[in-house]
Amino acid sequence: MKIKVFQKGFNYSQDGPGNRLVYHLQGCNMSCPWCANPEGMAHEGCLLVKTQHLIDDICPRGAIRQKAIDREICNGCHLRECISLHKTKGIRLSYQTYEIDELVDEARRSSALFYDGGGVTLSGGEATLQFEAVCALLKGLKEADIHTAIETNGSHPKLGTLFPLIDLLIMDFKHYDSEIHESKTGIGNAVIRTNLMQALGDHPNVLIRIPLIKGFNDAKEDAKHFAAFFKQYDTSHASFEFLPYHEYGMAKWEQCGMAYRMHDAYVDTKTIMFYEELFSESNLSVIHT
Repeated sequence: MKIKVFQKGFNYSQDGPGNRLVYHLQGCNMSCPWCANPEGMAHEGCLLVKTQHLIDDICPRGAIRQKAIDREICNGCHLRECISLHKTKGIRLSYQTYEIDELVDEARRSSALFYDGGGVTLSGGEATLQFEAVCALLKGLKEADIHTAIETNGSHPKLGTLFPLIDLLIMDFKHYDSEIHESKTGIGNAVIRTNLMQALGDHPNVLIRIPLIKGFNDAKEDAKHFAAFFKQYDTSHASFEFLPYHEYGMAKWEQCGMAYRMHDAYVDTKTIMFYEELFSESNLSVIHT
């Protein structure tokens, strides 16, 4: 079985405990305008372009001219000679395809680097879109006695079936209001809320992350609604983390040929502190990774 990976590498503590091998899987069912990994959105992948390194004659259809690319021509191209026949710094496909066994073997060989409780984290994009492949990969990792984590937007209706294979479940919860959630991400949050309820009831180790975006969910009333939602449930096996907006992925939007639409979206320190204090007062455990 094959799986599409657009980025892989080690990261310490930010994607689960300890030193972890993180696989970013291609494809996402949301279209968050603040996404730091826009190259991972399209299931079919995208061409990442660094215009300063483009070479005109690597495209037989004339899509590349004078350090510029015509993506309308690219969209109708299936052979992609620019990357299948040439290797340059100017253009590449966002993902590579691997066999599941390849990644399990790589993780086994990397096990000496999983110090401080490390292991493997599947991230995205949205990892669960490649559901069958993810299930097979998690099974292989568990058979190899490797600690597993998954970072997910929580929208897959079968997410709960993966719980026995996941040592740490990291879920985003971007907004408590389904209409507002859909207005920014492209989908509502009904399935996400159901999965959150199931996770809080059934999974022993859950980290819930709330990205804080100015004008989207940064008001004090937003914080109160978030806290009220989680106070309904047993959160004794859950922790919470707030992720303030950043622009780390902005340059990649341009490389993917997409317009970056976020402006003035930073939240101030007072907003973050208000969230953290309110959650702590509500007996909701706040952490920093």
